[in-house]
Amino acid sequence: MIDPTIAFTLFDKLLAALGLIREGQKERTENTNQALKTLYAAISETKSYIHKREDGMPRDRDQEFSIAELWQKSSIPLREIDVELAEKCFLKGGYWMEPEIWSEGKILSKGIAIDAVFEATRQLLLK
Repeated sequence: MIDPTIAFTLFDKLLAALGLIREGQKERTENTNQALKTLYAAISETKSYIHKREDGMPRDRDQEFSIAELWQKSSIPLREIDVELAEKCFLKGGYWMEPEIWSEGKILSKGIAIDAVFEATRQLLLK
C-alpha cells in the first residue's frame, strides 16, 4: 500500500504539471491571437492601399512605409508560431519599403503575393 503522504505529494505534483500545461496552452492561444491581429492589420491596410491605387490614387511613400512597418511588426509574434509565415511577412515588409526593386517573379517565388499571404493566414487561423 502507498503511503498517503506520498500519494498526496504525487497528486499535487501532477496537478501542478497539468496547470503548467494549461497555462502554456493559454499563452500559445494568446500569442496566436496577437499574431493574427497584427497580421490581419497588415493585410487589411495593404489591400486597402492596393485598391486605392487601382482606383487611380497616386503612390504614397509614407503609406507604403507604414504598410512595411505593419508587415515587419507582424513577423515578430509569428516567429514562435509559424516561422515560414513570419519570414514571408518580413519579406513583405521589405517589399513595401522598396516595391520598385521587386519583380513579379521574385514576389511569386518568395510567396509574398497578397493572396498567398492571406491564404497562409487563413491556414494559421484553422490550426
